Amino acid sequence: MHVVSLTSFRTSATPITVSVWKEYCKATEAPLPKAPSWALLDDHPVVYVSWNDIMGSDGKGGFCAWASDIAGFRLALPTEAQFEYASRDGQSGLEYPWGNLFERSKVWCSANAFGDSGKTAPVVLTSNIFRNAYRLTDMSGNVWQWCSDLYSPYSTSSQTDPTGPSSKSDNRRCVRGGSWDFLNPDVFRCAFRLRYDPVLWSNNFGSRLSAGPG
Repeated sequence: MHVVSLTSFRTSATPITVSVWKEYCKATEAPLPKAPSWALLDDHPVVYVSWNDIMGSDGKGGFCAWASDIAGFRLALPTEAQFEYASRDGQSGLEYPWGNLFERSKVWCSANAFGDSGKTAPVVLTSNIFRNAYRLTDMSGNVWQWCSDLYSPYSTSSQTDPTGPSSKSDNRRCVRGGSWDFLNPDVFRCAFRLRYDPVLWSNNFGSRLSAGPG
């Protein structure tokens, strides 16, 4: 266990949607991402986007640079610490965004109770989609979500606004949250993390944005 303190930050209520990504592509003439087998549905999370597509290969460009210009303040991928805090509603030790036991009706995954989960689900804030106490959807399930951090083992010392290592001895970036094509309850825990190369894209990788230290 390690102690982490965070300065106030904001994060988007849902993952970035196809509709918003289309606006980015239209404005910047960036190519549309590859369409998944279920097509580019406007109210679904955008997939087939890499860390580099979102942040730019130097961490200062891509979708986030455009979104920051539109917003008038810096937007970026959340840090791992921000994502985990938001997922837990700020409650230390919470296993899942809804409590300490896995509930398949609250997460869009291959063991989902809503029906067809062979694809992403809409991110609209409707009554049948779980929202945590911060009113955030899909902190677990639907799509894996890129975080800004380079991967490293956790520090054992207390930290404030950690952003991961600055060294690129391991170039892989962290993802959180689990996705539509997983069914192991463990991957949907708030603390679960994986790492992937920043050029990788997949039909189960998406993202959301954060504003604040990080």
